Amino acid sequence: MSKESLFVDEDMDVDVDMSETSDAEDDPVVKEIPLNLLSKELDLHLLQYVNKPRLLGRKPVEHPFVLASRYKKKSALWELDIPLDEQAFFNKNKTENEWEAANLQTLRGVGVPNEGQYAAICVDGELYLSKISDVAQMRPTFKYLDSIAQKKKQEENKNNMTAASQRSQVVTMSVKSVSDQSQNRLTGSLLAHKIADEDDYEEYEWTIDQFEQFKNAVIEESQKNILEPQQSTESYISSLV
Repeated sequence: MSKESLFVDEDMDVDVDMSETSDAEDDPVVKEIPLNLLSKELDLHLLQYVNKPRLLGRKPVEHPFVLASRYKKKSALWELDIPLDEQAFFNKNKTENEWEAANLQTLRGVGVPNEGQYAAICVDGELYLSKISDVAQMRPTFKYLDSIAQKKKQEENKNNMTAASQRSQVVTMSVKSVSDQSQNRLTGSLLAHKIADEDDYEEYEWTIDQFEQFKNAVIEESQKNILEPQQSTESYISSLV
């Protein structure tokens, strides 16, 4: 290629084929979908199963069967009891002898508020959005091991109790003023654990195949409260440009 072919003069007319560029940028709207945003929260909680695989081979993994579900409102703490698969990597004899038939697993997760996340369903060509209250990541907890270990420790202390250990002791107690600003206050993780320990669980019935009832409730709620825009279409478009 010659040097002259690499450059053009300013006065030369150059024809540029823009057909490919225009075709790439040409993306017409093929369908408009009406959007219904619920103004009232339906108290939706999103539970994410961290240790649950999405696929088993080529088949999607189904939702685990839930024996019992509990929730603490003040600390937003969820607990689910999931039965263990006794056919895979499960020593049934050892669990019956040492772990008091520990044949279920407890999943625990704390609900964290997340702004801007919605659950969406599409019905008859219309999209319905409902705000998600919080998101909890469910992870296994081994509280049955702790309870059994605590029980064994109590039995050992009871068996090793002597006359000297049963002797009465004098304990001196003092009352500290509430207004004393120098006292240590619980914050962060310690405060969260304290609230969770003092909060009581509420038992919930875990049901499935309730999608039709949920869908009807969403549609009914969207028809009750119709959202009105706070600005005109022109002002909204101008704010995007």
